[in-house]
Amino acid sequence: MTDFADEARSRTARLLRMANTDDHRLRARIAEYAATTPDPPLMGPRGIHTKGCARCRRTMWLQRELWICSSCGAMEDE
Repeated sequence: MTDFADEARSRTARLLRMANTDDHRLRARIAEYAATTPDPPLMGPRGIHTKGCARCRRTMWLQRELWICSSCGAMEDE
């Protein structure tokens, strides 16, 4: 498979392919996880950094010197 074809797949399809299982319950849990969690941002030169949000307790991603919450949108300086 080409890189282009793999990139065109949905996040759910990629996670299910990586799990490599036929268990219907596990596949349903993986699909639910993919649907209820935000996609991580593109990896920058320093990698992916996360921390907990003080406002809603969800995940914050470090993006260009700013922490941005994936759920409530709160922002903090690095």
